[in-house]
Amino acid sequence: MKVNKLLEKQIKEIEKDVIKWRRYFHMYPELGFEEYKTSEKIQEILKEIGINYEVKAKTGVVGYINKNFSKTIGIRADIDALPIEEQTGLEFCSKNKGIMHACGHDGHTATLLGVGFILTKFIDFLNYNVKLIFQPCEEKPPGGASELIKQGVLDDVNFLIGFHFISDIPLNKIYIEKGTIMANTDRFKIIIEGKGGHGSAPDTTNDPIVCSSYMISSLQTILSRRISPYEPAVISVCKIKGGYAFNVIPDIVEIEGTVRTLSEKIRMKIKNEMKNICKKIASSFKCKIKFFYDCYSPSVKNDSKLTEAIEKTSKEILPLKYFYKYHPSMGGEDFAFYGKIVPSTYIFIGCGKKTGLHHNSKFNLDERVLSFSIKYLSNLILNLKI
Repeated sequence: MKVNKLLEKQIKEIEKDVIKWRRYFHMYPELGFEEYKTSEKIQEILKEIGINYEVKAKTGVVGYINKNFSKTIGIRADIDALPIEEQTGLEFCSKNKGIMHACGHDGHTATLLGVGFILTKFIDFLNYNVKLIFQPCEEKPPGGASELIKQGVLDDVNFLIGFHFISDIPLNKIYIEKGTIMANTDRFKIIIEGKGGHGSAPDTTNDPIVCSSYMISSLQTILSRRISPYEPAVISVCKIKGGYAFNVIPDIVEIEGTVRTLSEKIRMKIKNEMKNICKKIASSFKCKIKFFYDCYSPSVKNDSKLTEAIEKTSKEILPLKYFYKYHPSMGGEDFAFYGKIVPSTYIFIGCGKKTGLHHNSKFNLDERVLSFSIKYLSNLILNLKI
């Protein structure tokens, strides 16, 4: 069943509702495992649509379209927001101070609700049971994927689809790729312990601020001098905490950040190099360090067989102009944990440059991506043969 006028008519009928849902989620953003209003709204809409659901992992919602088939396909959307103060000036901007949907999860949630609505209208054409997974807490460890897995969300799932809007890809174009699609996601914290004192007498101190400055600069040489330029890798220091007065050298400085890699070998090499460099620099400044490194999430790897089937079906339901040649992202995703258990494919859907940078206070999703995504994903599920 390819894209047809009847399906497009149904999408047209709910287009305004989907935008309204997305704007509600945008107005009331919530952090991981605190998505109470979001969860309640999802449940309310699923009830209106006529889809049975259950609540899992505190604020997660799992809808089920059951046709008593032997196979079930799942499709997942993340529902949490970020600790960012919104600066878009939108009429429906965040009402929760310091919290914002700055990555498009509000759109993902509204899209999956739209897909659920469409599939109930075309239920006779389904070839699988369908599980709609609204996952909490994608943005921070410990993520919602692991918790949902513990609570059995994949027990009856044979195949899983994930998707993400991405502003680097032109509006309403898609990127599908076999193999590694997103990076290993690691987190580090370095506590530098020195000896504080008066800012006018730095010679009497073991200055952890100067030590941290050298450390931050030196960490970048790992990428430029220890890792092959053909191996994608990122080291980003994203948080520095130290000092409490303009004229006092503190005793302690804390540095936190993230490392992204596509290769397990490079992942371990960077971890070891970081530890060695930090120890040596700390010693040269007569400081001590505590080094913490968490290999949080593995890379997202698309299953070859499932991805081939999705790509084949996508080319049957979409003209070639909708396909975009991109590359694996250095972003991370706890969707990776699902892929360790069931065959999974993660799809990028372009929301265009107009949307702006992800994880930025002025991120503003181009809402034209919503109806396109509902049409594409609904058709994909209705036509997919695995």
